[in-house]
Amino acid sequence: MKHEVYKKIKKFLSELIKGTEWEGHVYTVGGCVRDELMGSEIKDIDLCVSLPSGGVRFAEWLRDNGHTQKGVTIYPSYGTAMLHLKAFPDVELEFVQTRKEKYVDHTCRNPETAFGSIEDDCMRRDLTINALYSNVSTGEVVDITGKGVEDIKNHIIRTPNTPDVIYDDDPLRILRCIRFASRYGWEIEKDTFEGMVRNKHRLAIITKERVKDELDKMLTCQHPVMAMELLRKTGAMHNVIPELEQTYDMTQNEYHFGTVWEHTMAVLEHLKSDSLELRMAALLHDIGKIRVRTIEDGKVHFLKHELASADMVEEILETLRYSNEFMDEVAFLVKYHMVCKTWGYECEHIKMKKLRKLQYECGTEERFRNLMLLIDADNNAHAADRCMPRQVEMILQCTEGMKQEGSAMFGYKLPLTGRDVMEIKNIQPGPEVREYLDYLLKIAMVNPLRDKDEFIKHLKGYRLKK
Repeated sequence: MKHEVYKKIKKFLSELIKGTEWEGHVYTVGGCVRDELMGSEIKDIDLCVSLPSGGVRFAEWLRDNGHTQKGVTIYPSYGTAMLHLKAFPDVELEFVQTRKEKYVDHTCRNPETAFGSIEDDCMRRDLTINALYSNVSTGEVVDITGKGVEDIKNHIIRTPNTPDVIYDDDPLRILRCIRFASRYGWEIEKDTFEGMVRNKHRLAIITKERVKDELDKMLTCQHPVMAMELLRKTGAMHNVIPELEQTYDMTQNEYHFGTVWEHTMAVLEHLKSDSLELRMAALLHDIGKIRVRTIEDGKVHFLKHELASADMVEEILETLRYSNEFMDEVAFLVKYHMVCKTWGYECEHIKMKKLRKLQYECGTEERFRNLMLLIDADNNAHAADRCMPRQVEMILQCTEGMKQEGSAMFGYKLPLTGRDVMEIKNIQPGPEVREYLDYLLKIAMVNPLRDKDEFIKHLKGYRLKK
């Protein structure tokens, strides 16, 4: 949303409430105030009203005076109301009273709420930069803590209240703090950081769905490596992806420059994409090493770790409540991230049939290119004398040549079907049909430009393996 629209909405409301009980009591709050001060795009507009039941009552007042489009949606248990103004039909506004919170049940993060002063409202928020208010009537930015505006200027992340209170009440704020720090690349204030460490055990009460939501935002933010490092340093990783803790100090072989964790962070840093699937694949691509690591004759081995990693991806992401489609995509990328390792530093050992096989198994060119991005990041994150910085570039060049001659195998279909095979070989349905089709597919990978008659000729001359 452009700042001009935000300002017009504030001006509209300001003029609307002149001389009413609402004048001087309506504030925009949180992210929209922060983003206006930072010059960033404004995503949502949240407003609070410093009167008892103010959010709901003010929304109903707007409706009753004919200013809303399609009425008002009210959530009584939260004391919030959502609406669209007729004057700004494309912008959703959320209203709530200023409130104070009391956390009665220590096993969950759902507090009892009641009307409170604007000071009470400020002290329950997660960060000083999110505890800023703009009075709609006066245009004044209200900074209760006296630190929010300065923290924006100085690039500091801190809590508005004592960190132990903030994080004990709602430990999800630990993850939000990490997310905002890594979103902007800002420093977390010392007392705030230490409070995160002291209260990390409280993350055990957070649902996996909420953990997933925060992890998604961390991985797709501007500084994902910073986010992962903060999860490690605070100990919060134990309640996000605990399996990664075993990679922190796990030594590797001569192909790598550091621990499994250090390599993983390097891959995430080198990845030239902000896709969630790709960044998750980068984070988990070597997780299977914790299961397959062996030492033989003093040398460290991780045999078939990509297969173990793909299996673990499904276990980890299922626990975090990701969709099957997302899990399948990440697991595929992880499973195939080693497929090109023997093709040479500049693809001097590449075989076209293997490249076509990979294209075929990827199915789409988009998935193939995503895999190449992961492989390229992994190649560049190895020891200096073991990197293959041009390998993916050469693979993509070969692929472009195949596309031009029509021999690339994205979405390839054999000219013969299973029914054709049964008719030509005079056989009934069964595993033999699959063996014949697999053979024909291998023939296609050598030269997919063969015509149907050539495939029939090969099929007639092929004998089943005993």
